[in-house]
Amino acid sequence: MYVCKHKKTLYCLKQVTRAWFEKFSVVISSLEFVSSSYDSAIFIKYTDASRIILSLYVDDMIIIGDDIDAILFLKTKLARQFEMKALGYFDISWALR
Repeated sequence: MYVCKHKKTLYCLKQVTRAWFEKFSVVISSLEFVSSSYDSAIFIKYTDASRIILSLYVDDMIIIGDDIDAILFLKTKLARQFEMKALGYFDISWALR
């Protein structure tokens, strides 16, 4: 039996994180999202019928919007480019009471 210890993991390299974010930015921009001027990890898409806000935090993503079909379309497009796992819907109405 052999045990190996890695001195550096690929996940911790700054270049990997930058390269992933750069690719994500290109993909999300191609879907007509723009980066927020307040936070580069927030992307917004406004249309006449809806608005969608996508927020990134490390390796998690939150998508908020008022058009379910547009959100499903976005998730489909992103899943073609990135490995993703949907954790379900969050009903925020309970928090607003």
